[in-house]
Amino acid sequence: MAYARINTITFSSEEAADELQANYASTAPEGFPEAQLLVAVRTGPLTASLTSIYEDKAAFDRSADERTRRMKANGHLMEAVDVQEGEVYLNHAR
Repeated sequence: MAYARINTITFSSEEAADELQANYASTAPEGFPEAQLLVAVRTGPLTASLTSIYEDKAAFDRSADERTRRMKANGHLMEAVDVQEGEVYLNHAR
């Protein structure tokens, strides 16, 4: 069954949000090659929601090292990160 991670991020400043947004948009597809879906939404000047969906929990687990590396490298840009994960029971796209 597909498995997802949802990150809700509060940035330290608008400039930090702009920097991370540009970086993630240009590098995430290559950095998370097993992700079936990557969606990043700027929900406010200092907030964003990032969702990734993987084929299964094993593929999700394989992405953990890259996520940890990115969080460490970009930690100074973020004030807080709330992470949730779970099985996907609906993945609808037109």
